[in-house]
Amino acid sequence: MITPGLLILGSASLVASALVRMARVVDRARVLAAIASEGSWEKFGMTPKTLGAWLDRHAVRARYVERSIALLYAAVVVFVATCLAIAVDRATGNALAWLPISLALAGTLLLLAGGGWLVLESRLSGEQIQEEIRLARTRLEE
Repeated sequence: MITPGLLILGSASLVASALVRMARVVDRARVLAAIASEGSWEKFGMTPKTLGAWLDRHAVRARYVERSIALLYAAVVVFVATCLAIAVDRATGNALAWLPISLALAGTLLLLAGGGWLVLESRLSGEQIQEEIRLARTRLEE
């Protein structure tokens, strides 16, 4: 029963990380939306097209993190069910040996899928940062 407990801890840690990433995406998107609504993109050296592209990228990032959070929460639930299934299996004299194994595999797949979505979001984040650095350097050279 210790192994599912460790997997619960790992999944919960990834959920916390994903929630922090979501907060960053939302905060940055709100700043960009405010710039768009004020029409002050020129003040920041952007064009409306650039600002729109950045907002679109943040929308995609938010979807990736949202999917990741859902999968990771599901992994936590499945790993809790795995712990309970181990107890039930022991109580029934190994009559349900397939149940905890099946749940553990399902939870592991959910954990991997959630981590995969976080990796994709992280790559988009890196692209966004590189674009912002390029824009800042261009403004410095002017």
